[in-house]
Amino acid sequence: MNSQELKCFVVAADRLNFTRAAKELYVTPPTITHHIQHLEEELGVKLFIRDSKSVQLTTAGEIFYHDAHDILLRMEAIPNRLRAVKSNEQTILKIGCTMSQEAKCLTKALRLFHRENSRVSPRIYLDDYFQLVNRLVENQLDLIMGTKAMIQDRTECQFQKLFTCSMKALIPKEIAIIDQKSLSINDLQNNTFITLRQKSIPKLKEDDLERFLSTKTRERNVIRQDDVEAVLTLTLSGYGIGILPEYSFCKEDLDETVQVVDIQESLEIDYGIIYLKKDKNLLVREFIKCLNSFL
Repeated sequence: MNSQELKCFVVAADRLNFTRAAKELYVTPPTITHHIQHLEEELGVKLFIRDSKSVQLTTAGEIFYHDAHDILLRMEAIPNRLRAVKSNEQTILKIGCTMSQEAKCLTKALRLFHRENSRVSPRIYLDDYFQLVNRLVENQLDLIMGTKAMIQDRTECQFQKLFTCSMKALIPKEIAIIDQKSLSINDLQNNTFITLRQKSIPKLKEDDLERFLSTKTRERNVIRQDDVEAVLTLTLSGYGIGILPEYSFCKEDLDETVQVVDIQESLEIDYGIIYLKKDKNLLVREFIKCLNSFL
């Protein structure tokens, strides 16, 4: 088993077409077939199911694909790591976030990542989600912390889910509402709301909550802010009910004067890491592992 065989297998598995894989690697289709047959003989399993119309991975092939992909990434990263050591360079991992609270929640993961990658220096960039995605596609960022909704129409991006959450209502005690763990938006409709502008959080399709907040008759009762800190400050000051995605704040930042309540109409939000599908930066995968260890 060698790197050329692994590369032929991975590209063939990505394309599910030996002819396309051969063109991409500048070899002939028989060469692809030869390398894969040699792998199958060495591993003692069939990696592909082939007929005249299609090519599909076997169960063993799917398992081997993930391992082979990781091995290739590690092999390709070795020269860069050795060059960095030789020249005493500091590698930079560029992370994009839409709000400072997201960066704050990265503290434990960054500490572990630094311990295992001492020569890597993370840089955190704050911007609205549209600009972050553009910067990622233009290779100005290595990854983004954000929601799956940020890349609904961006096929070049990959989303790795970390957890699922929802929108929460932060209700000051000055506002008399029955003590419940969850409420309907109809229970809250006569209040002033404090939430984020749409540039700070991508709009979810068919989101009843956002539709409620955007209704013209209620718009005058909605105070929109550019960042989470402003929403929290006004909420803690009793100006209204804060509406925020669960991932954007830490309950430790709130005091006992605010109650966090589920909103029944809120859609689930998939939150995680966004990176380019073709990105071969091994540091991104290592950073994902560090984040997963704290979830």
